[in-house]
Amino acid sequence: MRNVLKACVCLSFLMLAACSKPRQIAINGAPLHEPSKTAILQEGSLFFRGLDGKHLDLADTPNPYDHVVYVLTSGRHVIYAMNIQGGHIMMPEDLRCYKIEADLEAGMHYMMAEDKDRQIAYIKRVDTDVRIATAKPFETQTAYSGGCNWKQ
Repeated sequence: MRNVLKACVCLSFLMLAACSKPRQIAINGAPLHEPSKTAILQEGSLFFRGLDGKHLDLADTPNPYDHVVYVLTSGRHVIYAMNIQGGHIMMPEDLRCYKIEADLEAGMHYMMAEDKDRQIAYIKRVDTDVRIATAKPFETQTAYSGGCNWKQ
């Protein structure tokens, strides 16, 4: 009986966490609570690493498994992203670096992801699943090379 009660309590906490709103992080001074001026960008199978020529410091980016979204001003942006490494530790995937040019509309929620088979990054609207931008890698490195060269 005690184990059943513990399991129910744990399940309740997990359900609350899954239903909670994501933590929002404003990028480059975007106003957090003005959806008429901003767009939401969510990580899918890509890590968000920079915007419009400015690299995000890794200390400013959260744990990739947190429930986080980024708030950006609407308009045309160049989004820097890198693929999430997968595969076995002894045979990891190459690191792929992307610069994705996208027009983000105010009040919209977007997700960035990668088609790993085609090695194409894309940004799609969450409400319609329509891709609004795609990009090929501008750089590919070995998995343990240290990161992307964002100044290219």
